Amino acid sequence: MTRQVETDSRAVTGRDALPLALSGMVGIGVLLGPAPAAAAAGPWAPLGLLIALLAAVCASSAVAHQSRAHHGPGATYACVRERMGLLPARIGASAHLAAQVAAIAAIARVIGEFFLPSASALVAGAVILLVVLSATTGLRIRGAAAWLWVALSLAVIVLVVAICFAIDPVGGLPAHVDPGASNESAVGIIGAGGVLFLAFTGFERLAAPTEDGDRAPWAVTRRLTTISLVVVTVLLAAMTAALTYQLGWERLALSPMPIRDVLTAAAAADLVPLVCVGAAVALLPVLLGALESLRSTGLGMVRDGELPRVLGRTGPAGTPYLLDLIAGVAAVIVSQLIDPIALMSFAACALLLHYALANAGARLLLSDGPTWPMRGACLGMGLSVVLAMSMPVSAMLTTLGVVVVGPLLAGIVSRRWK
Repeated sequence: MTRQVETDSRAVTGRDALPLALSGMVGIGVLLGPAPAAAAAGPWAPLGLLIALLAAVCASSAVAHQSRAHHGPGATYACVRERMGLLPARIGASAHLAAQVAAIAAIARVIGEFFLPSASALVAGAVILLVVLSATTGLRIRGAAAWLWVALSLAVIVLVVAICFAIDPVGGLPAHVDPGASNESAVGIIGAGGVLFLAFTGFERLAAPTEDGDRAPWAVTRRLTTISLVVVTVLLAAMTAALTYQLGWERLALSPMPIRDVLTAAAAADLVPLVCVGAAVALLPVLLGALESLRSTGLGMVRDGELPRVLGRTGPAGTPYLLDLIAGVAAVIVSQLIDPIALMSFAACALLLHYALANAGARLLLSDGPTWPMRGACLGMGLSVVLAMSMPVSAMLTTLGVVVVGPLLAGIVSRRWK
């Protein structure tokens, strides 16, 4: 039987469903996302946040409907395969797996930067292996433990925002760019929306849970998904406002680690160790959530013979230890080679491609149902494509490589073990 930090038998009533989502959403997207968004759009970045929110609303609705039709792991993959065919399913699943590996690596690198900046890559590797080993023993953060971690995340964000607004910026208010002075900033709104979309991912833990023990009633799922998206939007807006108040758009755009830089700028350098350790600990459930999301799609592919069936073998805790281990090793390697911002950009681009296909599958699934969910899926498909195409060229090229190599490997595996 799976060991859990807290029993999840109540999650089906919705009492623990909200922290299940938030503990997987309030992560590096909120803590780090404002910096690349500022680099892409400058003072136009808040509009990018609204676009990212709209894309997340459409994606969460599509995933929730797919999960109702396909219980168990890999609901989106199963729906796309059934409604659109094998190749789109392989493309979407490959993009999702690669995105989660990149997200795990990025989260771990940020944890490393918070704990020990001089050896962040080594710390990241150790954290990934520790989380993978914990997950294979059946560790799952649910119930009161999930609420505790959500409270810690909120405390860190509130503390940073309060410090930023309580202390006047050095030299007075930072200079801000005139929104009408730069056409490039206006064009970058879509780019900002693309990278900020990553902050909203994690909603699938509530909208499309792998296990029935985490599944809430439909009305509860819809309501709490909406609440979680609104909470993340408010947190992102508050964090962006606080960071720009102290640093300005230009300095924020150049900051590799905005939380640390803004505390130093606000003459609160003594609090940097406390805040950084708190933020690092708060990110651990997000790391577990990304691994759980990867595991869901991976198990769906194993079920259909798209990955070797040996990866679906479970240990005494009932978890697919080989799948977790391979994902962890891949994330460790990536975390040693690529910086967090680049990893975030690729993860966002690949996830947007995945959700474009998810929305397309949901549109076909809902073609005989209510009008508005189907139209929402159409809107989500278009938004996801536009946002993905606004990402940096390196992220798009890497995503293209994944969607070429991934389906080829899946085809080889399918034929070999058919």
